[in-house]
Amino acid sequence: MTANLKVAVVGAGGISRRHAEAFASTGRTTLVGVADIVTANAQALAEEHGAKAFGSVTELLAAVDPDLVSVTTPPGSHAEIAIEVLAAGKSVLLEKPPVLSLAEMDAVAEAERASEGSVYVVFQHRHGSGAVRAAELLAGGALGAPQVAVCETLWFRPRPYFDPEWRGTWVGEGGGPTLGHGIHQIDLLLHLLGPWRTINATAVRLDRPVEFEDVSMASVIFESNAVASVINSLLSPQELSRIRIDTTGGSLEVNHLYGYKDADWKFTPAPDAADTWGPSAGEDVASSHEAQLGRLVDDLLTGQTHATTLASTRPTMEFVTALYASALTDQSVRRADLVPGHPFYQALNGGLDQTKLTEAFAP
Repeated sequence: MTANLKVAVVGAGGISRRHAEAFASTGRTTLVGVADIVTANAQALAEEHGAKAFGSVTELLAAVDPDLVSVTTPPGSHAEIAIEVLAAGKSVLLEKPPVLSLAEMDAVAEAERASEGSVYVVFQHRHGSGAVRAAELLAGGALGAPQVAVCETLWFRPRPYFDPEWRGTWVGEGGGPTLGHGIHQIDLLLHLLGPWRTINATAVRLDRPVEFEDVSMASVIFESNAVASVINSLLSPQELSRIRIDTTGGSLEVNHLYGYKDADWKFTPAPDAADTWGPSAGEDVASSHEAQLGRLVDDLLTGQTHATTLASTRPTMEFVTALYASALTDQSVRRADLVPGHPFYQALNGGLDQTKLTEAFAP
């Protein structure tokens, strides 16, 4: 690998600028191409970073030779684009959610096995210094054994947010706040607590003009026997992102909105227990695209494996799948059951027609 990583971006919507700026901030990348079906959008982003613009990923791959392709298109196109990039032998970074189903995830994984490239996923909340420290201390037992957890994504998205034709649809967006918004906190919860076992869930559409839910709630049991409640909402004017984990040693909590700093983490020791959290001794790294993409660039340039691989995010997609399956069937769902042949393996809506889905999401 060269000392300067050649990067391309596919999809020139709003989130693409976060990727382009985060890569540029490392000082160790060159943006060699931007592709978008709306060529004016591709040209605008390309001009900002001295890159070439293309009308498709096919044209981009034929003209430039990137080390990494960042995919920032609407979620419904992620799997197809990733497979094409992998077929060209290039590595891929997928914005969240990485795909819209476990079937798509496995198809991308199969393409990855046949490729010289690798697949990574944007879950930046794993990469802030607070979460890095929390994961290490929990894994080592310093904070005690997790017992009870709360995971909240209480956000607000007004009706005009869903004006773009791909938003609010199963085909374009893939799901509601469970998939597109709460998945950040869900991924961090699983990163901290490990494998989950069963989910019982409810999902309803109370107000927004969408084909799926605008609120979901789940009760979760982990393999460690810890239990958690998870809520995802797009109807909450006072926005909050929160995880609290009560352990045998105390209560660990992070409160923020779209990104945390070290000061957003707090540990309250149990009575008569020692404060094993203590002040941060290292650099305060906020959870952000800059944090993860900077680490990704470092890993690729030094030949190391970046931790947030496609495979490492499968439990998160399994969780999301199980939440929809439980909510739409009114049954408990086990992680072990989410294999090919399961009705929700192919699609998060279980293949139900929209009339049945409308009834299922009615409060």
